Amino acid sequence: MISDTHLGAWTGDNLLTHEWACETLRPELERADEVVLLGDFVDLLFANTEQAFRSAGRFVDLLAQTLSGKRLVWLAGNHDHHVLVRRLESLIELRVATGEPDEQLRERWQSGFYFEAFLRRRLPGTEIDFAYPSYRVGDVLLSHGHYLDGEVRGSVPNRLLQGGMRRLGGWSAAAASIEDYEAALVPLTELLYVQAQLPKGAWAEQRIQSELRRIAQAAAIVAAPGRELVRLGRAIGLRAQGKPAPRPPAADYMLARVVRPGTSVWASLNAYAHVCRNLGWDREAKWFVFAHTHQPLAGVHAAATGSGARFWNTGSWIYEPPDGSVREYLRYVRHNWPGSAIVIDTVQRGGEPQLIELLAADREALRAWFHSSNAPSVHQVQSYADVRRLLGRT
Repeated sequence: MISDTHLGAWTGDNLLTHEWACETLRPELERADEVVLLGDFVDLLFANTEQAFRSAGRFVDLLAQTLSGKRLVWLAGNHDHHVLVRRLESLIELRVATGEPDEQLRERWQSGFYFEAFLRRRLPGTEIDFAYPSYRVGDVLLSHGHYLDGEVRGSVPNRLLQGGMRRLGGWSAAAASIEDYEAALVPLTELLYVQAQLPKGAWAEQRIQSELRRIAQAAAIVAAPGRELVRLGRAIGLRAQGKPAPRPPAADYMLARVVRPGTSVWASLNAYAHVCRNLGWDREAKWFVFAHTHQPLAGVHAAATGSGARFWNTGSWIYEPPDGSVREYLRYVRHNWPGSAIVIDTVQRGGEPQLIELLAADREALRAWFHSSNAPSVHQVQSYADVRRLLGRT
């Protein structure tokens, strides 16, 4: 299973739009009996719909070449969650138009819905299924993981979740439900979706994200003036030497994803473990695969669940490095390097998930180079093409 391809997004380099990345992934798809796309397949928050699906063309061709006679399961993430919203709306519209019960509408509904029609047209001979918010493969429970945003203290989804439970449900110690998490997350994703579909939507998003950064930086100055003065002094020093000051990243994730590139995995892991406990998933399974954070993980434990629970993360296929210091970039290399997947063999390994990192050689070579005496500048690796050129992979 793979996730977070973010095809179409302007926020980074979508690796599976490149032939070399598709060919790197091809052998794993050829070996699989079933492929699970674990969310954020196309990015409808940072791209308009037509652009996102155009960007998916090369990867969908690869799926068509490798999955004939096999099964593809799609789960929504927060960046393609609108597909689920639109799917429900189309069913409601058919009910209103025909007055017929759902069982009589099912075939017409599924064949007429644009996303399913797209997959069936492009993937002939492949069995296609939708699942949400979770899916089981053997003894493993899978979910995209975006509910964890509601458990990250101080985030916008967390404030909506906690405020909603206080005002609407009456505050209690009761655990959040699926409906609670959806109510906290859907307004944000739908807002970003609508914005992305407008003319010049990407330009407007970048302006809004820039303004959010400015507000956050102003808040940081009030909270920690000494740290900000040091940062300002460093920028002035670089200017005096004729060097460019570090630029902010292309996108912040205050609304779309609360875990920034390069952040330690532990906060998000414990937040997701808390979700599993709230929803009772930790009583249904002891192995969990999630995505969303773009941080590959292999069988780690989390404090918020029982001692037997272990967690894997699929990572991502989008290259989105922070545009800052070497230290920030090396944190990104450590925690967020793209090009990974999870394999579950229900016969071998007792069905335990296995993390495979298909671009690990690039990561290790780059890390060694940055620790050498002739380390490159982070401005030399702004796209993955830069990485491949630097490492002689072209």
